[in-house]
Amino acid sequence: MRPVDRVLLTIGHEEPDFVPLTDHIYMPRSLEGILGAKGVRVNTPEKYVKVHRLLGLDLISAFSDAGGTVKPEVTSADEEFDEWGVRQRIRDGMPWYIEGPIKDIDDFGNYVTPDPFLPTRFESAQAIIRLVKGDLAVAGIVDGPFTRCWLLSGFDLFIKALYTRLESVESLLDRITAYIVGLGKGLIEAGVDLIWIADDLGMVNGPFLSPEMFRNVIFPHLDKIVGTFKKQGMKVLLHCDGQIMPLMDDLVKIGLDGVHPIERKSGMNLIEMKRKYGDRLTLVGNVDATEVLPHGREKDIRVQVFECLKTAAPGGGYILASDHSIHEGVPPGNVSIMFRLARKHGRYPVRTFQS
Repeated sequence: MRPVDRVLLTIGHEEPDFVPLTDHIYMPRSLEGILGAKGVRVNTPEKYVKVHRLLGLDLISAFSDAGGTVKPEVTSADEEFDEWGVRQRIRDGMPWYIEGPIKDIDDFGNYVTPDPFLPTRFESAQAIIRLVKGDLAVAGIVDGPFTRCWLLSGFDLFIKALYTRLESVESLLDRITAYIVGLGKGLIEAGVDLIWIADDLGMVNGPFLSPEMFRNVIFPHLDKIVGTFKKQGMKVLLHCDGQIMPLMDDLVKIGLDGVHPIERKSGMNLIEMKRKYGDRLTLVGNVDATEVLPHGREKDIRVQVFECLKTAAPGGGYILASDHSIHEGVPPGNVSIMFRLARKHGRYPVRTFQS
């Protein structure tokens, strides 16, 4: 069976031949360590695809290309502004957030979003699709409205604006939503098989906002984004770190097809998720990337892989991955062990495999 068929059958809650495999692998050191070569990035398509093929993955993520960066006039040499005006520090090829461009509560209503249709926006995604089309499933990655909005101002100012300039925040969310919809349409036209929205709604102990605030302010925009992509025939997954159980019923109502990464350290329980939502959502992830993958031995990884397969794979609707990402703290050898075990023991019906 082709990997793309394996993934789409799983999202349709059917049992394919094997449980599909994927992960978020985007940090340069992780990509380089797995491939054993320098200069591997999400925008070096040939090398990036080789990483996924080497691991035997079924689903690869395609990111849009940034519209350029600007060096600040007075700052250290390793800082820059991205196209959103976000100031960031570059470490080992990765940008790390410093501050956003919105400094005053009155500026939410005036911010101008970038152009999602720049001619160079989809070059890397198009190259990835050419390399794997008809084989691996390709997920186009887009921002989510919540994270993208608060990054523009910083979280404290964003919260203040929610309570004192709500109409300005909602106006900005409208413009961000239009950008995300445009970006997703471009990825769909390029030929992706599904859309993956990256929007962290939770921290370790619970959601960043009350469920009521998410329901009234943020989720109408997420609903529009998801609905637009689904009207174009796309399956839509959500990447969302943290403890989000208080939000799950709302996320199901929005019409998402799957959720990732079901983070263990935040108390996200795969058994509970399968019981409550397994007939409506595809579950992706839950192999611990905090302790087990970075520091565990093969037997520790085996225990979690088997647990995830037994819990979530029956009936379809489960894709095995870590519960966050393959970050640079995970040794390449442990990455290989996880996916080798998952492929060996993830043949359907999974209830028959032996440990």
